[in-house]
Amino acid sequence: MAKQEIMSPTTTVEALNRTLQTSPLDPVILAIANDYLSGKDIETIADEYGISTDRVTSALDKKEVKNYVDSVFATQGYLNRVKRINLINQVIDQKLTEAMETGIYSKKDLLDWMKHLHDVEDRLRPTEKGPAVAIQVNNYDRLMRDLLE
Repeated sequence: MAKQEIMSPTTTVEALNRTLQTSPLDPVILAIANDYLSGKDIETIADEYGISTDRVTSALDKKEVKNYVDSVFATQGYLNRVKRINLINQVIDQKLTEAMETGIYSKKDLLDWMKHLHDVEDRLRPTEKGPAVAIQVNNYDRLMRDLLE
């Protein structure tokens, strides 16, 4: 069985390194991938490039294009872990500021945000587990006997 890679990078640096390690994409295919990332549908891209939707789909189905799209998507917006951690820190700072100013705060709310920050931080740490290996046991002899009976 082929080793399955995890597509979501743990940091922006790893995403950049992974992108730089991939084989270079043809500029036209890269443009198609970027149009797809910008939200254009396959029919629109096909019309703009004057090609069939099948050609657009086959370009987007290439392994290196999928890796590129996945790495860009995983580092944008709130999927970017650094951006999420910064947002959580801002919320915690705001909660602490409000608590100091008003003297009214919910310990549970603050502790929930701290727990959430801790969970995100834990996910950033590399795991010591290796890749999982699936083992398939085929008992053809028994299966053939069952079929013939």
